[in-house]
Amino acid sequence: MLVFLSYASLLYAEPEIEVTGLSSEQEANVRAYLSLSKAACDDPNWKVQRFFKQSTVQIQQALRAVGYYHPEISKSLNWEGDCWISSFTVDPGEPVLIDLLDVQVLGLGSEDTFFTEFLHENSIKIGDTVNHGQYEKLKKDLHTLADAKGYFDSSFAIKRLDIDPVRNKASIHLHLQTGRRYYINQIDIEANVLHMDFSRQYLAIDKGQAYDRELIVKSHQLLDSAGYFKDIQLKYMKKQAEDYYAPLVVKLKNLPRHVLSAGVGYDTDLGFRLSAGYKNRYLNDRGHQFISDLNLSLKKSHLIMEYVMPLSNPLKDRLSFFTGFTFEDTTNIDSKKLDLGVRLSNRFYRQLVLAEQLNFVAEKFRNTKSEPYQTSFLLVPGISLSNVRAKTDRHYLEGYKYMFQLNGAHRNVGSSVSFLQARLHVKFAYATFWGGRLISRLDLGAMAVDSFEDLPSSYRFYAGGDNSVRGYDYKSIGQRDKSGEVIGGRYLTTASLEYEQRIIENWSLAAFVDAGDAFSKDPNIKLGVGLGIRWYSVVGPVRVDIAVPSEDPGDVHFHFSLSTAL
Repeated sequence: MLVFLSYASLLYAEPEIEVTGLSSEQEANVRAYLSLSKAACDDPNWKVQRFFKQSTVQIQQALRAVGYYHPEISKSLNWEGDCWISSFTVDPGEPVLIDLLDVQVLGLGSEDTFFTEFLHENSIKIGDTVNHGQYEKLKKDLHTLADAKGYFDSSFAIKRLDIDPVRNKASIHLHLQTGRRYYINQIDIEANVLHMDFSRQYLAIDKGQAYDRELIVKSHQLLDSAGYFKDIQLKYMKKQAEDYYAPLVVKLKNLPRHVLSAGVGYDTDLGFRLSAGYKNRYLNDRGHQFISDLNLSLKKSHLIMEYVMPLSNPLKDRLSFFTGFTFEDTTNIDSKKLDLGVRLSNRFYRQLVLAEQLNFVAEKFRNTKSEPYQTSFLLVPGISLSNVRAKTDRHYLEGYKYMFQLNGAHRNVGSSVSFLQARLHVKFAYATFWGGRLISRLDLGAMAVDSFEDLPSSYRFYAGGDNSVRGYDYKSIGQRDKSGEVIGGRYLTTASLEYEQRIIENWSLAAFVDAGDAFSKDPNIKLGVGLGIRWYSVVGPVRVDIAVPSEDPGDVHFHFSLSTAL
């Protein structure tokens, strides 16, 4: 064992290089310059001695690079056991300070705001310690900016860093001569299934404009997010320039026209589910689309079909016509609903969407299993505002989403009942320390209705289930009639707070508390608490929860679902 330990200590021994008297930045630069840092314990003595001899000059070079030209250095080198130890005590001395900063943009580009802003935001200031790396970065960034804005012929008339080590002063002189800026005389879009004028609407730059790499990159991103194209290329043909004008060539390949999808799933609210989808990405050369979605389960099924028409700003404004059929037969709801409608969607900023719609609804329903069916016809104008901001951090989805909806109908305008309904849904998911995450949810709803008995089930408020108050069955919380059956409510309030902690790889544990009620008069808040486990599979996070209700802690509920945090 002693022989083994002796051999192991020799095998894994490392030399020591001690540096004192310097700041962390100075020391890091010194170590990067030292050849001695690359020497090992088993290197021959002459090699280590040679590196050690070179160290004085290397330390001086390292400190000059960060503005210190008069260092005082004392050093030693010793062998201890099977390795060596070196020690450096360094006094960097007085720094060299910048007393003159002469950075100018000359020529036709001198008045451009982007150059003016760049010079204003320049991090190098008079009085700073001179830093050769920052000087080189300034040169590179200024030239890169000129190139990105179409000043391809720019060059430095003067580029000089002067050091006066006697006075500890430095001066910087950078004069960029921009030359002339290049422009786009035409945009050539390669023929594809979609009309050229339609494809052109996704470009953030137009002919006659100056070359701007930022706008060209943005155009690439817009084309990529359009959902029509792949293998997107935008190339400025500078070699074809005449009098500083050249074409921008856009090469596009279309994504497949037809998209089919199918799936199978299970959750405790609705049981086994089958899903199928079909999308026609482009019905014509103006990018019109057809989308259909089918979900089947024994408790709730729906079929939705939608015809989508991009408007003048296709990434932001869309007009769609839709129809759908929904069947729901659960413990407390028995409903068959037909929807026909039109929707105008406007995206204002990123994922902030304002949608207005007019929906005709025909619904056959009954409030309780003992009552006869009713049929209601509604003409429901509505408006909604929604936003989603999310990003993936490893397997966690972090961010927030919210949606506010306002719907209404009136008996005098093609409806069987008059009502005004508002609903707000908010959800947050954010990472905490040690691989944890906090998830919170809030649902609020309220309505004014002239005859609650005539209001269809789909417009009533219910609570309970996987995505509401766990520990209670799906839509089992609500106002009850005289016989004790749940008939929904005029108001809704539910909230949830959950903490999730990753344990190994793609597995996490969770603890949660849910609360809420759907009521018409006085709320009777129900509470559900429990524990869960999460598995982040390739098809999405699988959630398994065990929860108990506040009314009966012995009534254990099992919840299973496949869904994201948002």
